[in-house]
Order: sequence, then structure tokens, then C-alpha cells
Amino acid sequence: MARGAASPAIAFFAILPGPVPRRGARPNQAGTPLFKKLLLKTHRIWSRLLPRFYYPYRFAGGRIYLDIGESRAMLARVLGRYERAKHQAIEALLPPGGTFIDVGVNKGDFSLLAARIVGDAGRVIAFEPEPTNCHWIRKSIALNGYRNVELHQLALSDCNGEAQLYIGAKSGWHSLVPGREAEGRQKIRVVTRTLDAFLAEQGWERPVDMIKIDVEGADMEVLRGASRVLERNPEIVLLVDIHPHQGVDPEELCGYLKAKGFTLLREQAPFNIPVDDCTGLGSVIARRR
Repeated sequence: MARGAASPAIAFFAILPGPVPRRGARPNQAGTPLFKKLLLKTHRIWSRLLPRFYYPYRFAGGRIYLDIGESRAMLARVLGRYERAKHQAIEALLPPGGTFIDVGVNKGDFSLLAARIVGDAGRVIAFEPEPTNCHWIRKSIALNGYRNVELHQLALSDCNGEAQLYIGAKSGWHSLVPGREAEGRQKIRVVTRTLDAFLAEQGWERPVDMIKIDVEGADMEVLRGASRVLERNPEIVLLVDIHPHQGVDPEELCGYLKAKGFTLLREQAPFNIPVDDCTGLGSVIARRR
């Protein structure tokens, strides 16, 4: 047997969860918290022996194609330990039959989770500009048979046109913002749209219930391009990842949302704890109360 050939089987049998959950149910994640912690802690060691390939893992949103050798974040998704507070917020605040907009989809875990929650009467609109990510998202959508998800291969921003997408070392690090390490990075040309223009072009009339934004530094551009959507949906909930290391000013972002009438809350259950200081803030939930 070739070196490392047993590693995939060991990893799969150790971390695969139970059956795909029914709507409203949680998956039966295998393994103890201590074992999951050990897998994550030793990821850099055993992942070197694991052949790189995508596999359809079960998780809270159904099944999703992931390459767990890519990063600890991909393994954490499989183990149910990735951004757990954000998962809880979506489950608590997104209504069945609602509309969820996912900006910066990566491999699609939040879109798939939202698709399960909103059900056949709801809609998920997902935006991801990077072609390889889009390929695997489409496969995951098809695997689950979700007909309430539409994926658009473009980047949301504050203008309509085209832009350079800087390709990161990990699939979740692609960004419209060059950053300090832009020199030598691969880049591709992508289409950009504002959310306001996109929904107008689609003739969208349904209320928008929730928007999740994780765009590696283009945070403010996405929000500015969604100004009309924010104003016309008084019940909307925003889940925003903030990227100071990519040049985003958390105080500017918080000020923009406050000016739109939003109350800023910590991404922490029960999702009613106010944000007192925006300095260094890494994520925020914004809603009107």
C-alpha cells in the first residue's frame, strides 16, 4: 500500500457524521469534542499524508463537497466546529420561507444551511466570483437536490463592471483588495455588480430577510452597493465579517450601519448583546429593533 494510502479511510471513518438531518434537526456529528479538537490540532501533520481530493461530507446543511486537506477551516466544517455562532444565528434568525443572500460563498456551507432552513418556499441567492469554488458549490447544490438556491459567478461591490480578483493561498482568501502581499499573487478578471443593481435587473420584489457578507476586505464596497436593499427591508438581518487586516475600518463600517438605523449586536447567542466598542471588531450582527 502506498505511503499515506490508509490515511483517507481513517480520517473519513473517524469524522463522518451521521445521516443527513431533516429540516429543523441537527446532524449526528460523530466523535467526542476532545477527539475533534485533537484532529484539528494535528491537521497540519496528518493532512500531509492525505491525498488532496473533494468528498461529499454530511453537515448541518445536508452534504457538501470539501477537501479537508486544504485547511483546518475545511475540517472544522465537517466536524461542526466552524463559525458555530454564525450557524446558530442563521438557525435562530432566518425564517422558513425567507430569503437569504450569501455574499462571498467560498464552498457554500452557509448557503446550503440556509437552503435547508428556508425550505422550498424560500430563496437563497449566492454570489461567488472564483470559478473553482463555484464548480464545487454547484455540485453540492445538485447533490442535495436544492432547487431554492441560485448561484451567480460574480463579485458584489459598489459599482458595475469588472475588477481583479486576487487569488489567495486558501479558497476562502480570494479578494478584490490587493492587500500587502499582492505582488506575485495570481489574479483573474471577474464581473462586479452592486446588489441594488442586480436585484433591480432581476425584478426582485420579495423581502430580503438576511444577508451574510464575508468578502475579505471589500466589506464597505458591498454595503454601499446594497444601500437601497438595506433601506427597503426594515426587518433585514446582516451577518458581516469585518477584515481590519485587509484595510477595513471597523468604526467606519459600524458608523455606516448605524446611520442606516441598525443596532449592532455581537455574534454571540442569544444575539441580543449590544456592541459597545467597534475597535478591532471581527464580526457583527446588524438588525433594526
